[in-house]
Amino acid sequence: MKKFLLIVCLSVFFTASFSQGYKIKGEIKNMQDTTAILAYYFGGKQYATDTTDVVKGKLTFSGGKELEGGIYLVVLPGGKYFELIISEQKFSFTTDKNDLVASMNFKNSRENTAFYQYLNFISVQQQKVAPLKEKLSSAKEDEKKKIQKEINEVDNTVRDYREDFQSKYKDVFFSKIISATTDIVIPETPLDSTGKPKENFPFYYFKNHFWDNMDFSDKRMLRTPVFFNKMDKYLEKLSPKHPDSIIVSADIMIEKARANKEVFKYVVSYITSTYERSKIMGMDAVFVHMVEKYYMTAQCDWVKEKQLEKIIERAKRISPNMIGKKPPNLVFKDTSNQYHSLYHLQAKYTLLFFYDPDCGHCKKETPKIKSVCDSLVKAGIDIKVFAITTEFDIKKWKEFIKKFDVGNWINVGDIQFDEEGNPVATSNWREQYDIHSTPVIYLLNKDKEIIAKRINDKQIVKIIKREESLEE
Repeated sequence: MKKFLLIVCLSVFFTASFSQGYKIKGEIKNMQDTTAILAYYFGGKQYATDTTDVVKGKLTFSGGKELEGGIYLVVLPGGKYFELIISEQKFSFTTDKNDLVASMNFKNSRENTAFYQYLNFISVQQQKVAPLKEKLSSAKEDEKKKIQKEINEVDNTVRDYREDFQSKYKDVFFSKIISATTDIVIPETPLDSTGKPKENFPFYYFKNHFWDNMDFSDKRMLRTPVFFNKMDKYLEKLSPKHPDSIIVSADIMIEKARANKEVFKYVVSYITSTYERSKIMGMDAVFVHMVEKYYMTAQCDWVKEKQLEKIIERAKRISPNMIGKKPPNLVFKDTSNQYHSLYHLQAKYTLLFFYDPDCGHCKKETPKIKSVCDSLVKAGIDIKVFAITTEFDIKKWKEFIKKFDVGNWINVGDIQFDEEGNPVATSNWREQYDIHSTPVIYLLNKDKEIIAKRINDKQIVKIIKREESLEE
């Protein structure tokens, strides 16, 4: 009896060991000896995950850990490649270098057999429709209807085939990819209360139903070009370039992504990092929103504690000085030890200029800023400069003011010294204004609300012109 149990246990052990990992064997006819790369799609890019030698046309990719599901690429020299669906972990294929898709055959892979059946059908239809579209572009009016009818027939054939394919292969991953890439059918535009077609109905319908065919519960979608491309289109093309609009779209997508932990992790991480690094002014509001809603509420358990602290600290630094907010007051002394308050400064526009008198870039930018501001004042624009030195060397500060002839600015600095003569700051203004390098420019309105930040001399005029036109 004991011997029998031992045999059973060993059998289970070896069966489990054998089933782990992946093994993809292939034969590419007419292929010279070379090296092949197995890569996968992720986040709009491709990453290599395995390499192998191709000897006499034969190759094997293998590993002890199973591959994450998705669309992979076998990359060959000369820019040639073909794709594989990874769901099954052990299968084989044969093909021909001279026609990789049409010659492809699989063994032990229902997923890829169906995938290439679809690819070959679509290839044939594309060959039919390509010359028709070419003829259509130069055809006379009486011929166009006939050609367009032929094109429509091909389109209908493709649509019918796609529907049959999805019905036949409901359990195949590629059916989900087909669904995700199928265009939303927009119904006829309804009429409003005045009897006119509702304005922008097709666009809003399309956006509201954009994710209808995407299976967020299947993490394999992450390793396809489809998921990233749709996400990029949704955020960058279908959402207005305004932080409030991006935030709404981000939250909608994230709620859908909760269907799978890995998809949720990717979507939250991608949106957070993308808008933290965005060079579009004001988009840091999206980053702050993401941190406050998802990171500060313990929803991002994949982030290590120290990294989480850094992310939260970064958001806290940005939050007080986002577009539309009134930043903290600054009360500093000038070179004569007279105090000046930012909030008490009377001006339609206030330009905050943080600079280091020793900074080479600051020295280059200061004359440009002075020229712009002087020209605006001459043009009748009520703008004043509140210039803050970020360092403690009073002598260099005074020399800077004199050298660049900016005595008409309100030149101040948080220059204090303790009893031992060491420089000390009276407040945490560096953190409040996120000053980690110089120069930095903020533009405030008459209510001291931020209307622009981290801008250059050329942008100052454009932004003020925009503000002035809004009042007209």
